[in-house]
Amino acid sequence: MSTEKRPLRADAERNRQAIICAAGSVLAQEGRDVTLEHIADVAGVGVGTIYRRFSSLDELLGVVLEEKMRRYAERTEQFAGQAESEPWEAFREYVMFILELQATDAAFNDVLLSARRGSELFRDELSRAFRASVRLVEHARSAGAIRADFHHSDLLMLQHAARGLLRGTQKAAPLAWKRFGEYMLQAFREPGDEPLTAPSKIWARTLAAGRGGR
Repeated sequence: MSTEKRPLRADAERNRQAIICAAGSVLAQEGRDVTLEHIADVAGVGVGTIYRRFSSLDELLGVVLEEKMRRYAERTEQFAGQAESEPWEAFREYVMFILELQATDAAFNDVLLSARRGSELFRDELSRAFRASVRLVEHARSAGAIRADFHHSDLLMLQHAARGLLRGTQKAAPLAWKRFGEYMLQAFREPGDEPLTAPSKIWARTLAAGRGGR
């Protein structure tokens, strides 16, 4: 007897994609604190239909977040490629891309800096994005597009700061992240009159480990 997994019927596959799309939308708006019932309502299916495709809420969220991270890694690689010929433009667009993504996707903002909570595939895609961002920074710095003392971990500080800013201002000042990004881009581009505190040693180790793929 064959044990090969049969492909889903067309209507079943449509339901599956509707569920994933609905879950992605709900996660972006509300973060990870969601219910299957709410996702089912948005998808226009019953909860039982979700359970026929996914064994649990965690499994569904994992599939959605893996896809979000895959797209993030792909986009970051595109910026790294652009940086070879347009280092400042690529760096600027990447920074604003990160901040806008954090501002418009609550769940992704939650997990972006908590990779250990994700699946192995999620972590692999995050590593791919990390390596691409390292290349982007190196291109921009070697071209003189950003200050010579810019360290890759400054992007991590940016993301942490943005997460805190969004938690405190998103409802009252929804575009504060954009002004913050514009300020930071000026700081990243223009050298200061005084030296900066050295980057944390733990971030230097993270950078070295990231170059190895994890």
